[in-house]
Amino acid sequence: MRRIAAVAAALLILGIVGVSAYFAGMRAKEPELPPPRAEISVEETDNEVFGRYYPREYESYKKNYDMSKGPSVYGGSQERSNLEAYPYMKTLWKGYGFAEEYNEDRGHVYAIEDVKKTKRNPPKAVCWTCKSTEVPKAIREMGDAYYSTPFKEAAGRFKTPVGCSDCHDPKTMQLRITRPAFIEAMEREGKDVTKANRQEMRTYVCAQCHVEYYFEKDTYKLHFPWEKGKDPEQVYNYYQEIKHTDFTHPDSGTEVLKGQHPDYEMFLDGPHQSRGVACADCHMPYIVQGNTKISSHWWTSPLKHMESSCGVCHRGSMEELRQRVLYTQDRTKDLLDRAGKANVEAINAIAEAAKNPRVNKNKLAEARALHRESQWYWDWVSAENSMGFHNPQKAMNTLGKSLDLASRARDLARQAVQP
Repeated sequence: MRRIAAVAAALLILGIVGVSAYFAGMRAKEPELPPPRAEISVEETDNEVFGRYYPREYESYKKNYDMSKGPSVYGGSQERSNLEAYPYMKTLWKGYGFAEEYNEDRGHVYAIEDVKKTKRNPPKAVCWTCKSTEVPKAIREMGDAYYSTPFKEAAGRFKTPVGCSDCHDPKTMQLRITRPAFIEAMEREGKDVTKANRQEMRTYVCAQCHVEYYFEKDTYKLHFPWEKGKDPEQVYNYYQEIKHTDFTHPDSGTEVLKGQHPDYEMFLDGPHQSRGVACADCHMPYIVQGNTKISSHWWTSPLKHMESSCGVCHRGSMEELRQRVLYTQDRTKDLLDRAGKANVEAINAIAEAAKNPRVNKNKLAEARALHRESQWYWDWVSAENSMGFHNPQKAMNTLGKSLDLASRARDLARQAVQP
């Protein structure tokens, strides 16, 4: 009996290993690239030209224009006001452009149209950097002067929204990085992106835009603040070191940081990235068209095509898996709202204390410092585009810190008024 049990155990182990290897192979096996098209110029940026030679990929890309699918539960690609969904944001960003307008992005193909009509009035051309396929050429021709060129002055150069040449070499169709800020940030870490393997590149091409960033003083050059690391605490410490501030809150007097969209930073060390999954595996899954396997270029939530994205690795009911995703997002949303409202309380308490002539200025300054850090952590999760799903543990931990710091800022501001 022991021998039979041992054999059975061995077979079970072999089976598990075999199944794991099978699914790993499915994830790792990539379609062969079609032969290079010499007809496409190395300077080509028109997505329709690429579409003539790669019609299957282009057909999936055009799905990005279709807004009829409806919004996701959180996020999505239909334009709607986040200020209406989260009214407390108006208080958090009072005195800054985001308090006037903060709409859900409609997606990459609407990038040019949407940035032109935004009420936030972008000041410089740097705000075009991830909106058009023509941007890399503009940077090559203008150098660093591109970044500080007035926004409207540069507008005439950009006609084609995010697309093929942003991520693909027109001659070879190999993945490439076209935005200098990412290359420079990786170089500061001692990494050469030209030596990255294909699976790494299937994340890097997204990371060149889906990140936290700031504009360098005077030059407006785009900079990724990763000198101390990519966690929110490390980025905060870097901003403290260089004394960076996005705006001063008119009520609390706090020098506030405004987060961008740290999707890549949040994704790092999460449950998927730590297992070798790339951004494209979920957001651009492999699909079969006829007898051809391609990577879908419909950039959308994996929840809209779960069989192709999630089902490659996860077996069982896709509906049960969907509910697990929403379970995580619901709880992140709940804590996000609690932390956001706690920051509003901190702002109000600091503003009230600042008006009192008997206020202890040292305690008031400390309360402002706590609020600055607290709102940063709230914004890190708020600005990120997965409602915590890319890295649930990091999201909840970051919001927990925000909630704690905001409560301490509120209490300290109240204590700062001397009897």
